[in-house]
Amino acid sequence: MDLFDELENVASRLETVALSGCQAPEDPNGKDNSPAQILRIKEKMANQCFEMQVKISAEKLKKSCGEQESSRDMSECESEIEEARINHCNKTLALQRMQIWWGISERLKKNDTESEVLKASAKHSLELSSKILEVQQESSEIQDQVFQLQKKRLDLKRLIHEKMKEMEELKRMREHPEEGKYKKALEKGQEYLQKYQKMATMTQNVLQTGETAVDRYDSFVSVTISIFFRCK
Repeated sequence: MDLFDELENVASRLETVALSGCQAPEDPNGKDNSPAQILRIKEKMANQCFEMQVKISAEKLKKSCGEQESSRDMSECESEIEEARINHCNKTLALQRMQIWWGISERLKKNDTESEVLKASAKHSLELSSKILEVQQESSEIQDQVFQLQKKRLDLKRLIHEKMKEMEELKRMREHPEEGKYKKALEKGQEYLQKYQKMATMTQNVLQTGETAVDRYDSFVSVTISIFFRCK
């Protein structure tokens, strides 16, 4: 007999007991239909329901874990495919370069008009490359010289600032009655100030000349590079 049918039978017998003065009739099949038996059946049903809930939760968790793993596997596969595609593109470019250089080298081995033109272009390109390297080296040297001049200029500015402070100190001392005592020192300070102002002016002129030379070299390098790519 099914559990629900048995429970229904017990419930009907409990109703009969209640109507007959709370005396439980005997079951013709010999089964115990007491309230304790009903409670045991109820507990058994609760356990079965709990087990069913556990199984359902486990199935849901397993399904969600499977979806997460599949999503992670999909992202890993996509990254691997992208990496393989990039490697394929890089190898294809390298192979194309090798094929181009091999074709050029084979063409240069021939003694015809086109090979002579290619040889002349290659020679001209090498000359332009060496010239660009020389100009870059000269430009770097000029930039170093300009940096040193700027450093000296900063030193002169700092020294002039110190001398100006000394001049201000001498002017403050000049306000005292002993003006004649510090007159020579004041004149000497003014001479120093004029001297360093002239030096600062000369340094500024040199820096402007160096910056003009650097600009000329930069323009020359730009023109040379454009000629080099046009020859290619």
